[in-house]
Amino acid sequence: MIKLGIDFDNTLLTYDSLFCKAAKEKNLIPSDFGEGKTRIRNYLREKDKEESFTLLQGEVYGLRISEATPSDGMFEALKTAKKNGIELFIVSHKTKTPYLGPKYDLHNAAKSWLEKNFFFDKNGINILEENVFFEVTKEEKIDRIESIGCTHFIDDLPEILEMINPKIKRILYNPNSKFIDKRFINMSHWLNLINLLN
Repeated sequence: MIKLGIDFDNTLLTYDSLFCKAAKEKNLIPSDFGEGKTRIRNYLREKDKEESFTLLQGEVYGLRISEATPSDGMFEALKTAKKNGIELFIVSHKTKTPYLGPKYDLHNAAKSWLEKNFFFDKNGINILEENVFFEVTKEEKIDRIESIGCTHFIDDLPEILEMINPKIKRILYNPNSKFIDKRFINMSHWLNLINLLN
């Protein structure tokens, strides 16, 4: 039986447009600045405003996560996976509160996003709540992936996939990259998922 583990941030959902919107509201970037969390982070670092980015990230991941966008094709792909008898798990590395600024509960915020987007609903993705794990460290995330017996794991970060036992099929979610990382199975769009699991 396939046990599919999935990362949360920047895999199930994308923050690019929300980061752009929030940064413009705070006048941290020019009004014509394009979308992209990484672009905004790099821009603020160059301006010696990394602390502003850290505060922004805490707000986006906490207070405003409900505005984050589901990744394109993700719902359809996971519903199909469930219909095909694949067991789904969400395993994320996420601090309990932001490093700086207000102490939003980032774990509860993420769970509320899942609820809002019908992950636990029988007519939605219908994932079991006990199959959702938010771990405080990367090492705890890796331990969880292995202890629950994932056969496959999807993440947007190559450095996380590198830490996972290669006996687990490691899938790199890289929707905006033309670069193919030959160390992993590459998934450019969620609708390719089922074909990659065979």
